[in-house]
Amino acid sequence: MGSHENNQHVANVMSTVERSAAPGVVLDDWLRQSWHRSVESYRLDPGRTYSRRVLTGPEVREASDRLGVFLDVARPHIDDLDRHVSVANYCILLTDASGLTLDYRSRIDPDGGFKKAGVRVGICWSEQEEGTCGIGTAIITRTPVLVHKTEHFRADNIPLSCSAAPLFGLDDELIGVLDASTLYSPYKRDSQALVFHLVNEKALLIENAYAERTLRQHWRLSLSPRVDHRSPEADLMIAFNDDGLLVGANRPARQRLLGGSAPKRGAMCLEDLFGCTLDELLALTHRAPGAPLPLRLSATGALLYGQLRAPAGRVLPQRGAAAPLPLVGTGADIGHEAFAHLATGDRQMQQIVQKACKVADRNIPVMLLGETGTGKEAFAKALHQASNRRAKPFVALNCAAIPESLIESELFGYREGAFTGARSRGSKGKIAQADGGTLFLDEIGDMPLLLQSRLLRVLAEGELLPLGADEPVTVALQVICATHQSLTELIRAGRFREDLYYRLGGAVFQLPALRERDDIGDIIRRVLHEECETMARPWVELEPAALAFLKRCRWPGNIRQLRHAIRYACAVGGERLGITDFPKELAADLPAEPAPPSLPVQASEPAVASAAPPRDQRVAMVEALRRHQWHVSPAARELGMPRSSFYRKMASLQIVPPNQGGELA
Repeated sequence: MGSHENNQHVANVMSTVERSAAPGVVLDDWLRQSWHRSVESYRLDPGRTYSRRVLTGPEVREASDRLGVFLDVARPHIDDLDRHVSVANYCILLTDASGLTLDYRSRIDPDGGFKKAGVRVGICWSEQEEGTCGIGTAIITRTPVLVHKTEHFRADNIPLSCSAAPLFGLDDELIGVLDASTLYSPYKRDSQALVFHLVNEKALLIENAYAERTLRQHWRLSLSPRVDHRSPEADLMIAFNDDGLLVGANRPARQRLLGGSAPKRGAMCLEDLFGCTLDELLALTHRAPGAPLPLRLSATGALLYGQLRAPAGRVLPQRGAAAPLPLVGTGADIGHEAFAHLATGDRQMQQIVQKACKVADRNIPVMLLGETGTGKEAFAKALHQASNRRAKPFVALNCAAIPESLIESELFGYREGAFTGARSRGSKGKIAQADGGTLFLDEIGDMPLLLQSRLLRVLAEGELLPLGADEPVTVALQVICATHQSLTELIRAGRFREDLYYRLGGAVFQLPALRERDDIGDIIRRVLHEECETMARPWVELEPAALAFLKRCRWPGNIRQLRHAIRYACAVGGERLGITDFPKELAADLPAEPAPPSLPVQASEPAVASAAPPRDQRVAMVEALRRHQWHVSPAARELGMPRSSFYRKMASLQIVPPNQGGELA
């Protein structure tokens, strides 16, 4: 814009401010008031060129860290908005409540125009510094605004057209602003209507996704006036605890159901809104899994349709289930609520959890065995939460992920000047960090022999000697270790100390592989639910053939592999996931279908197994169990026996696993 146009703009702004009280002014009230603030309150000059305030990288990172979860939730929606408007030369900004730009998208920036205009991360767009502008004025008015070209206060900002929408949290606190700006719009203000609408729509989706993430530990009821609503994140949503008391709601629900204000915790319950209790809602859900719940508002009589979602770690019946699935997570039948997300319908896992809860506060070191991805660290965390040490630290160290040269200092810590490159104040090792709490040593089989000796002293004496220290430090902690290797084989190979094995193996628990769990269907549905929430996308359904396919997969990576496969399918699939939405590698790894026998089988066990003398058969079974770390299913397969028959033989031949008082190897 030339100097003449600049002078004309300045004159227009100043004359408008001077006669702001005069009748017949065409400008909208919000714009006249913003220009007035810019002159009278902020003492800004519309014709002067100001240096924009730019924050340093550390300051921006600090501001981003404060909004970490919110930024994670907002990112996919920012990306989606960028895909819609970038082709028309728009950039996207996300700021905090002060107007500081924390995230920025621009696929097309001819001649670096946006950068020259100060549209980038680290720039502050408050009204106090820039005068009337999309972001700053949205912060002051707490409403969406479209500031188009000459509506900006400063002449430097006239080339911009900005559509901005404020973003609010559960307590109606301002969190930030979403903005789409362009330097290349037509002069007609109506040209921005579509972009302004998209920004408002995405802002609402961000708010709702953030509410969903924040309230995921509670019951959530998604409500819509339409019986066929398919997008929970775009609906009214209220959250409540196990007593049916409201604990939060998204903004549409606050405006339409709660009088426009955030609900005070415990001040309102489900019965106040709909005249029904949580137990009645659950009964309806079990009666018709996945079907919309018809609910009538007590205040107005309006009919709404609801979808109930369980707190994280619990499972509700899903559409198409043969029978209602039992709710889990109450802790009534598995020992402690900390294990609710681990023990659903698998009998073997529930038995392990019940035993684990009994040793949680008995000062017994715990060893977790199992294939990679079976959830050993999750089990260790649950055991920590089920103990009296839950308020103390849970510290984890993967012995296989740290170079041998560093693991000693990581585990035991060091004093100032202990070695070249040591920190000037020394370092507190993992053992000292876990004092009073729980130390989890993953992949313990990869710990170097020298450190095994030092760890043995910590377990035996309760004393820790950091590198470079003269006096030991007393520590008291629970030690849980885990491995997918056979420690007995490592002992025979001279790579693991036998005395440490006995110290660590006070209680040994073998976690079952995913393919052997009775509740694999529940686990698949729960992981699908969690991934949908993490990706802030509506609930998707599994086709029956896809569920059957996933149940048949071998899952050598267990739950970790399942999670990655479902995450991939959610990313590429639609509202219903079929077999083709999952990675092709899963089908290639399917176990072969059992071939029908060519001759009738007369005995329940193979002839070799049944014909062997009892003592020889006992030896063969024990050796197979040792090879498979006392895991029954693979041992039974090796000997060609059904698992049920293998268990019966174990009982008749008095074969007792080591974690139940039997032989250790």
